[in-house]
Amino acid sequence: MQLALLPVLAPLREFRRDDVHSPVLDEFMGGLGVGYSYGPPFGQRLVTWADLQRMELPRRMLRRQAAHNLDARLGAVGVHGQPPALMLTFEGIASTLLLAESLWAGLERSVPGELVVGVPARDVVIVTGSHSPPGLAKIRRAVDRIFFAGDRHLLSRKLLVRRRGIWEPFAAAQARTPEAAF
Repeated sequence: MQLALLPVLAPLREFRRDDVHSPVLDEFMGGLGVGYSYGPPFGQRLVTWADLQRMELPRRMLRRQAAHNLDARLGAVGVHGQPPALMLTFEGIASTLLLAESLWAGLERSVPGELVVGVPARDVVIVTGSHSPPGLAKIRRAVDRIFFAGDRHLLSRKLLVRRRGIWEPFAAAQARTPEAAF
């Protein structure tokens, strides 16, 4: 079995940056970073600075290889549920899908308003539209339940919105109604 590398979202607060045995992390947003996981299975072990030296792989190439591998595996994405909220699955690291540009371009047309996601844990992504009050409520409840129950790989209580191809924190006051857009 050949080892592959994929990007994986991880909370920045959990890792020290001054240790060669700590994971290589690139800042993503809102306290989240992008690490790089060996696999399959993915998400169990992140590439460390020592690994990077041993592989003689420049950090830029690590990013490029992981992004290429992610794009090549997008056929394994599962979309489950019915509107107003959908759940995505992907090899136990669904949150990684936030980094898959082509996936979101396709999903943007299937939700009312802007794409809004909850990523409470590494393996959970829930999607709705900013113009769907029932969808937003469903995502918030799911995020709260996951944090209440606990999870080995908790990520964020914040909802994210995709604007102009970039993820940013979402606030209910930012929800734009179709009338407000004119």
